[in-house]
Amino acid sequence: MEEALQELRTDQVAIERTFTAVRTALPAVNSAAFDAELVRITHASLSDPAALDDFLTGWWRIATRAAQDSEDWLRMHAEAEQIRSDQCLPGTPPAEILAR
Repeated sequence: MEEALQELRTDQVAIERTFTAVRTALPAVNSAAFDAELVRITHASLSDPAALDDFLTGWWRIATRAAQDSEDWLRMHAEAEQIRSDQCLPGTPPAEILAR
């Protein structure tokens, strides 16, 4: 069971729950956010192992989700950017996009 918590296996992908493996597995669209958050946590005045663990766990989940279906992950980011920029395609309500 512990091994299952450390790795998520998909048809072709197994991502170790380590900083290097997670960073390497992330899509380019997520790399800068990973780096910025890691800098923020590691440069804090107090070392917080729980914050580092939460950080790694969250990004590991993102990396494994993106690895399962990279096209869907990229489409989700494109749609999120459309919503943020208020440039949704005519006839596609934001609620429908968010429901995908």
